[in-house]
Amino acid sequence: MATLEELKVGDRARVQGGRNYEKFHGGMEGTVVENDPENKTMRVQFDDVGTAGTEPLSVAYRNLEPAPERGGYRAGNTSSSTGSQPSSAAPSEPKGPLLDEHGNYRTRQLVQLHDLKGAQELNGICGRLRKFDVNGERWEVDVRGHGIKRLKEENLNNKPPKPEVPPGLSVEEYKSRGNDAFKKQTLEEAIAFYSACIDLLEDLSGKPDAPPEAQDDKYKSVVYGNRAQCYINLCREVNGEDRVISQEARMFAMKANMDSGTAIDLDDKNGKAYYRRGCAMLGMAPSASRSKEAIWFLEQALEGRASGGKDGMVLPNAMRHEVTNLLDYAKRRFDACTETAMPDVEACRENCRQQ
Repeated sequence: MATLEELKVGDRARVQGGRNYEKFHGGMEGTVVENDPENKTMRVQFDDVGTAGTEPLSVAYRNLEPAPERGGYRAGNTSSSTGSQPSSAAPSEPKGPLLDEHGNYRTRQLVQLHDLKGAQELNGICGRLRKFDVNGERWEVDVRGHGIKRLKEENLNNKPPKPEVPPGLSVEEYKSRGNDAFKKQTLEEAIAFYSACIDLLEDLSGKPDAPPEAQDDKYKSVVYGNRAQCYINLCREVNGEDRVISQEARMFAMKANMDSGTAIDLDDKNGKAYYRRGCAMLGMAPSASRSKEAIWFLEQALEGRASGGKDGMVLPNAMRHEVTNLLDYAKRRFDACTETAMPDVEACRENCRQQ
């Protein structure tokens, strides 16, 4: 089966099971109108125009799968996987009651996959639990970068090991390894390396033999901003599609707020930092004041240009559309002043790349 990146205009795609947004839901199929592998999104003309409308929708890869055969989502129309092997197709619909807790596991809990025989490439990857299917005796797991898999508890580690950060690396090596981990979506590892980089920068600051990075506030601003992005992604991952922002999600949002604030203090022309602080504000407990602050930070970010100029705000052109969309969301939230979920901004992971 072709990967999402390989799909061409005219090929078919399907929304993965469990997705339930206003414009599409699990099982909906459509025709690819445009594929953007760089940003991991594609525009799909869905068959169900009653739900999706007549215009193509832009959907993130993580919500999609190839659909070479029509109707493959429905139970009984796809070949079932054996044992604990996750299928590359969308998971079949659960047959029994769905629970938020079972044994030592609970919804939104971070788990690490292990001992999978038929999909060994998933071993070691982390994901978040969704619902436990009592009759199927499996958890729906939102696996980072791989969508929803239905797995037995024996293939889940509910206490993933802490990342190991080797001592003795340089500032740039710690930062580079953090960037590599972020690209692989191993967010905890990325945070560990960025934290080691920040600690080393602080230790070296002011020393006569310190590397140039330790004296460069713009460099430090980037590292703090990169760590803030990790916390933002964790905030969204934990909260998922829930309408009420959980305590754990708010904790990640507060950490993102502190890091992005420090990034702005170090470089007040860092447009990404303003964008990230706007994201963080929207991830904390909802209030009119936080929504208003988010609007201000996002408006500041939009003042930036890719070149920046001599003293101007810097914001990559690839981010302008996403920042604009988030600003519109913040304004609607301010007007409503109601509790809502953390906005699912997929392009943050792609367009807002680590530096």
